[in-house]
Amino acid sequence: MTECSGLKEALLHAIDDGLAVPGEIVRTAIYDRIERSYQLRREEIPDHLETFHKAFQDLLGASAKVMEKIIAKNLYTSLGLKFTEHTTWTLVDYVNHTKRS
Repeated sequence: MTECSGLKEALLHAIDDGLAVPGEIVRTAIYDRIERSYQLRREEIPDHLETFHKAFQDLLGASAKVMEKIIAKNLYTSLGLKFTEHTTWTLVDYVNHTKRS
């Protein structure tokens, strides 16, 4: 497995785990809505993270920031990295940071 595909898989698992916090039905509904409204399938999220971030904000409003931090923490944990919260960072910033780490 390449480093890039490893990060993509880790990101998808982190998103799945983060979206499981409010429950499976909510996770399924979010993925379905993003696919219908933004033509973005789950498997495409790592390659279109900005679109996912925008869709997430549109769907969840201020709650998106909390959910993105949960996803980021899951990602860092799965990659064996120490998570440090940054109040102005989005999921995109956290993922970009993991690419540099």
